[in-house]
Amino acid sequence: MSNLDIASYNRQGKVYTLANTAAVATTAVAATTTGLILTNPYGSGKKLIMVDWGWASSVVGTGVGNLGIAVMAAHTTAVTQTTPITVRAADGSGAATSIALGASSVTLPQAAVVAKWVGGNIWVTGGTGDHPYMLTNYFEGSIVLVPGSALHFTHVTTVLTGLGSFTWIEVPA
Repeated sequence: MSNLDIASYNRQGKVYTLANTAAVATTAVAATTTGLILTNPYGSGKKLIMVDWGWASSVVGTGVGNLGIAVMAAHTTAVTQTTPITVRAADGSGAATSIALGASSVTLPQAAVVAKWVGGNIWVTGGTGDHPYMLTNYFEGSIVLVPGSALHFTHVTTVLTGLGSFTWIEVPA
């Protein structure tokens, strides 16, 4: 159980969300990656305390596939935002005052490393694959993105295609 008071941070305008608006395929950990990517730019002066994540598969897999969360360590080189996605305030105000950057395709200055395995799909040899419709869970602050770091969905074995989301709190670094 987390002791983060999300509602209090949200009332202060410090909680933000990022979500894909179109299905996208994940990439195995690499410098050029697709899926849903959250970046805390170097020099931002903020830490992103990760609150939760969600994933909805949109395509039945063609083999066993595992979904993970990968984190890129802090780097002074900027992440190239190939396909940006708008970050939103979680309070419904529409204000986009977050320092974070979101994208469905980026080039990272270095490959991320898997930090958590969070789900996947199953495959029946000679049969039909299956996957959970929606996965969601809480970071509860167990991952914090410092300035210059990034976080994204990744996979191993089989590409997973779907829609992802992240929620975080921004606090001074």
